[in-house]
Amino acid sequence: MSDKIVCFGEILLRLSPPNHLKIFKSKAFEAHYGGAEANVGASLALMGCDVNVVTALPQNELGASAESEMLSYGMRANIIRKGERIGIYYFEQGASERPGRVIYDRNSSSFSLLKKGMIDWKTIFKDAKWFHWSGITPALSQDLAAVCEEALIIASEMGLTISADLNYRPTLWNYGKKANEIMPNLIQYCDVLLGGIDDSENCLAIKTTEEESFETVYKKWHAQHPKLKTIVSTLRYNANASSNTIGAVLWSDSKLYQSGEYKISHIIDRIGAGDAFMAGLIYGLINWPEDPQKTVEYALAGSCLKHSIAGDINLASVNDITALMNGSTGGRVIR
Repeated sequence: MSDKIVCFGEILLRLSPPNHLKIFKSKAFEAHYGGAEANVGASLALMGCDVNVVTALPQNELGASAESEMLSYGMRANIIRKGERIGIYYFEQGASERPGRVIYDRNSSSFSLLKKGMIDWKTIFKDAKWFHWSGITPALSQDLAAVCEEALIIASEMGLTISADLNYRPTLWNYGKKANEIMPNLIQYCDVLLGGIDDSENCLAIKTTEEESFETVYKKWHAQHPKLKTIVSTLRYNANASSNTIGAVLWSDSKLYQSGEYKISHIIDRIGAGDAFMAGLIYGLINWPEDPQKTVEYALAGSCLKHSIAGDINLASVNDITALMNGSTGGRVIR
């Protein structure tokens, strides 16, 4: 695919205790690299897309290792070398009724030091067709919110399609601003939005009630942000840490599309499942712009497969995803 996609966000080192151990008793940790926007980019690159990830990393062995990992998926990288540390998060895998747990250690990371004017967005967006970001970045600092706005203004002026995942993380919004004070100004530039309707007031300052339908809520979002062409929510039912039933709803041109459902009976790793969905959504909107139903089914199938893959990044190919989407289930060995 020739359309260049640019993803902007922090690459993190993830440390997880093996075998579902709890952090406070673990003597060893498994290492993975990821991050919401990089996860989307890596998945898209594995699908054959031309992807450029924009981030900041330290000039040391960990920075080099993270860069090498991102390049291994087929992405290109624009990396600002700054600071001395990579952001880290610790993930304790849940099981059954014991929930998973994330502990962040990303203060003063290289990415957190970025400020407006440090990134040459006009050069990065040259020949690009798509820009993806998420609500995690403006949650980290006022400076990073300003960098996001800077990128969005230039991407909008240059005619790129812009997608965002609300990715509301309450524990990250701790610099004196609430998400609903920052995000509405940024979402106004977006064409595609992924987010749960339960985050409407927290992220968009739009009040909703439990009785309102998806269609009613999405119309409220569109009224406030008329540039939005596509709005999507993922759904989880009967969920615990080991099994979920998942589905999705997509709204486009004032029409609602409901996906099928997958019952996932044994979750290997659910981190990055939303990013896998976002990658599938972008892929579908680029390849099948006239078929929203196919797009939402493809995105959901990709998210389903991610639950079976360890690490942050969905390693499923287009063939893997379309096979599941077309009914190839049952766990048979492919010979």
